Order: sequence, then structure tokens, then C-alpha cells
Amino acid sequence: MNENVNNLFTSIAKRYDLINTILTLNIDSIWRKKTVALCQLKKNDKILDLCCGTGQMCMKLINTHVRDISVTGLDFNDEMLKVARKKLDQLSGSCGIDLIQGDILALPFPDKEFDVVTIAFGIRNIAEKETAFAEILRVLKPGGRVICLELSKPDMFLFRSVYSLYFDHVLPFVGYLVSRDKAAYYYLRNSVNHFMSKPQLKLLMSDSGLVNTDYMSLSGGIASIHYGNKPCF
Repeated sequence: MNENVNNLFTSIAKRYDLINTILTLNIDSIWRKKTVALCQLKKNDKILDLCCGTGQMCMKLINTHVRDISVTGLDFNDEMLKVARKKLDQLSGSCGIDLIQGDILALPFPDKEFDVVTIAFGIRNIAEKETAFAEILRVLKPGGRVICLELSKPDMFLFRSVYSLYFDHVLPFVGYLVSRDKAAYYYLRNSVNHFMSKPQLKLLMSDSGLVNTDYMSLSGGIASIHYGNKPCF
């Protein structure tokens, strides 16, 4: 993540969750639940949540009914992690979540460390996506699973036209009203508009070495979950 993007997230960190809830009508919470379901978690799994931000995906992961799992959240931005740590401080006892600051392009973990790697709304912000996926595969155990939740463009042309009006004009304005940072939500709009298509992201994941790659469109295609596995050999 470049320094300009890092600064944008620093500026909106304290209101990030509120803004997401307002802009998506809390649908992003449903998207995360579907993402967790596709993780196919098993007892004793070790999960790495990349670009964990304020910890929303970490919370969803640890609140499953799967026993004895552990979640490590990693993010580049210290202010987002401060918000996540404050949430953890409000939980009683050990919640099984460990948060660390780090770089997705140089993960501070040994090879074959995790059973599942998740990344929600983060890969779009990474310039060197091939390097990121290479690092993800390195720290995954053979047979391990990658789940990537990301914003995308609607599938149907008519819906895409209507949604574009909201996304291009309403979203930046509402984001600014809540966060007082106009640049952050113009960046969000532009980063989604210039992001690769769902088939292109699937191809990137396959080219990175993942197998059984596919994706699921959500809410008419305004978000999607991409997934695949590291080969067992």
C-alpha cells in the first residue's frame, strides 16, 4: 500500500465502520458472513486475515461455532489497528484474535503457517497484486484456502447504470459528510471503477498458483467473493 493510500485510511479510521454501515445499509455485514461460510473452517484451524483494518472480518471469523480456531489480523495502517484493538479490549477473556502491523508484500510468518487466508476489501488497494498472492501462497499450508471479498461492478447493465449514479456521485458526497475527508471516498470510487473485472481477478488467482478458483457475485454483483485452494502437493 502506498503512503497516500495509507494516509487516507489514517484520516477515516475512527469513522470507518460507521461509514461502511451507512453507505452499504449494513449489507457489508451480510457479505462478511457469506465470506466466513465459504472459508469452510474446521476445528483447530489457523486463520490469517489480511488488510484486517478495524477488525470486522476478524470478529466474524472468531464468532463462528467452530472450536479452537485462532485468528491473526494483519494491517499496514496503525490507526485502523488501534480501532480494532479497542474493540478487542471490550471483549472479556481471551478471544483468540492476535493483531499485528505488517506488510502484505512481505508477510512476517513462516512458510505453511495457516489453514485459511482471508482478505476483505483489501486486494484492490495493493499495487503489486502478484507479489501479494505469492506471499499468501507461501504462508498457506498445502490444501489451504484463500477467500477474497471485494467490491466489483454489477452484472446486469441496467442495474450497473443505476448503481453507477449512486457510486459515482452519492457515495463520495455521503462519505465526505460523515468523514470530512473528500479525497478518501473519491479514492474509493476511482479504485473500484479502475479495478479488474471478476473474471480477471479469478484468472490472477489461478495464475498465482491457486486451484479450484471461482467467485460468487453478491447483491447483483456490487461485491464478490473469490476463492481457491493451494495445491496439496
